[in-house]
Amino acid sequence: MSELLSPRNPKVAQARELGRDRSLRDSLGLAVLEGVRLAEEAVAAGVAVEYALYTEELARKERGAALLGALAAAGVALYAVAPDTLARAADTQAPQGILAVFRPRAWQLEQLPPGLVVVLDNLQDPGNLGTVIRSLEALGGAGLVIAGGVDHMSPKVVRSAMGSLFRLPVVKGEIGPVLTALKRQGRRVLVADAGGELTPWSAGLAGNVALVIGNEGNGPSDTARQAADGIVSIPMEGPTESLNAGVAASLLIYEAMRQRAGRQSTP
Repeated sequence: MSELLSPRNPKVAQARELGRDRSLRDSLGLAVLEGVRLAEEAVAAGVAVEYALYTEELARKERGAALLGALAAAGVALYAVAPDTLARAADTQAPQGILAVFRPRAWQLEQLPPGLVVVLDNLQDPGNLGTVIRSLEALGGAGLVIAGGVDHMSPKVVRSAMGSLFRLPVVKGEIGPVLTALKRQGRRVLVADAGGELTPWSAGLAGNVALVIGNEGNGPSDTARQAADGIVSIPMEGPTESLNAGVAASLLIYEAMRQRAGRQSTP
């Protein structure tokens, strides 16, 4: 059996604090992931994993041993810890035998490929952010811009995105400069909001579009509204006033994919 790291070991302490302290994640450019599946996704995506904490129980399992072998082959430092030590460092109550500290890729606006870019204008809920990330990757979005709000590298968002975060281009910035830059790239800025003049199917979502999704409680900011080339809203038949931000974004992302497919199939 490998020598187990103490709960007071600096690696354990850093992993624990990275999961709890956004300012530390920002200053070090590091984040944490938990669980076998996410660790496998990170390896497959070529994510820069700095080190991993694991339990001996995981190492005895076939899947766990394969994962640890893949991490070691990628040059990742591996440290065995007791289950209770891992639990103290983890954000969840059941971290599934492994926690890894990784360095997210830093993307720039000019690196975003052509297509639909979603801009989140002060979104607050980690679950909504994870939903948008997964939907964007699954439905062929070009990338995501986060303008204020929830930290996309918080452990809850990393879990909710289920690996898509390791592959999708994600840029951070302020809403005004971001929209100005996206317009200079030739993207139309469409803001999702109730009562908009455009329906999703008339909005022209198939091209180079920056789609702004606003704050859950207050909607899009005045800055986003002023920059908009159009306001798009999702018609609803029921008495519900509005949709969950993650759901609304996913519906619009799907409509963009549908429009792209229709454009490609047109003779």
